[in-house]
Amino acid sequence: MDAWDAKTWSMTEHGEADLGHKARTKRLVKVSSDLMQQPSESLPTAIANVAQAKAAYRFLSNPEVQPRGILSGHVRATARRCMEERAVLVLQDTTTLKFHSRWAAFGLGPVSEGRDTRGFLAHTSLTVSRATHEVLGVLDQHTWVRSQKKKARTETGQERKRRTRESEHWSDNQRQVAAVLSEMAQASQSAPPHVIAVFDREGDIFEAMETLDALGHSFVIRAERNRLLETQDGSKRYSLDEVRKAPVVARKCVEVKAHAGKPAHARQPARVAVLEVRATTVTVRPPCNRKRSGESLLINVVLAEEQDAPPGTKSLCWYLITREPVATPEQALQVVTDYEARWIIEEFHMGLKTGCACEDRQMETAHALQNFLALATPMACQLLRLRDQSRRDVPVEQCNILTPTHMTVLRRLRPRMMPKVKTARQLMRVVANFGGFLNRNADPDPGWRTLWRGFERLQLAVEGYKLHKMPGNPP
Repeated sequence: MDAWDAKTWSMTEHGEADLGHKARTKRLVKVSSDLMQQPSESLPTAIANVAQAKAAYRFLSNPEVQPRGILSGHVRATARRCMEERAVLVLQDTTTLKFHSRWAAFGLGPVSEGRDTRGFLAHTSLTVSRATHEVLGVLDQHTWVRSQKKKARTETGQERKRRTRESEHWSDNQRQVAAVLSEMAQASQSAPPHVIAVFDREGDIFEAMETLDALGHSFVIRAERNRLLETQDGSKRYSLDEVRKAPVVARKCVEVKAHAGKPAHARQPARVAVLEVRATTVTVRPPCNRKRSGESLLINVVLAEEQDAPPGTKSLCWYLITREPVATPEQALQVVTDYEARWIIEEFHMGLKTGCACEDRQMETAHALQNFLALATPMACQLLRLRDQSRRDVPVEQCNILTPTHMTVLRRLRPRMMPKVKTARQLMRVVANFGGFLNRNADPDPGWRTLWRGFERLQLAVEGYKLHKMPGNPP
């Protein structure tokens, strides 16, 4: 795959990285290229050459190499992909990278997993196409370590607002997204895409909505708070109560993934949920913790609620606040579809932790671990793109994941499967077969972990094939 050659991919994603020196950018491209072929392996295993592995560790530990610098090339590549879209969804969320307490002396901080665990947090803005939900890449990522010092229980609301708060990352990341897209729009002399920020309940922050308004970005946010409305008669009415009174405008079927929770009674099988959709328009007042000061916001509220959930399962109920229009059933359904894309960032986090083994890395400083996270971020995006390719029913010729060499090896190793392959989806199911996927007609599409495991094993076969074809080897 010309587009999936590791060196070509690494140059595309990191070739423009701003690290202050060309030698550092060259090292980044080299490390990324080697690790991309075996992202879950340790650096010595993936790089093999001892001197090169030591150089990779020195690069990640270098105080002059920062996570934003490592990501800068990928951010520019993502922005260029965004310019090709009419509308993009910017999915924001925070995840915690957790390590055993033995790392505490090297700069990691407390996390909410007990005394034996230390780590840091990462807040990411992952961008996907609104039309296809295809992953485009990351436009911003910020990491930080929580202080060992606990906040005073007597802290007042005004004192809290005067210090830096983790809730500010939602606005800060969106400002950075706007700056990156504006810079790329000027460079390409084209209009930036329509930007829709998609947040979960943690992002239901009035100041974040004000920031989005100021940037000219739209939003779809799952509501956490029942906000006081501005009314003509001065009566007290609230946003979530108002949308529940609205009539049903549409119905939508949503696939709910199986949940293997603990304890056993929390486990839920996969199902198809039927949602009733209601929508209304309200004007919400600023929150009471700032004494209602500031301008009220005119927003739309959509309620998507599951009907007749199976016994023993928790029914879906999404209150969504948005700047997107909801005047027609189609528009209200589009808001629900936009929010469904939010799950992609959870899969992205899984890609970082499982596919790229970020929490298994044994490095001496928090700085090196944060740099590795930045290195792994484009790889996790590529894992999701691999998954996207496996679900496209387009002619196999349009699959830009595999090279002609991959195809040759596949035909030799899977001679019975390959003659039946007509689409990219069928081709990637064959690749997943190397990772344990049975490829039966009734089987659902493989997940990205199975796909990537199969692709890693296919890569090994390709390397063996190339070595066999080198001059001087027997035919």
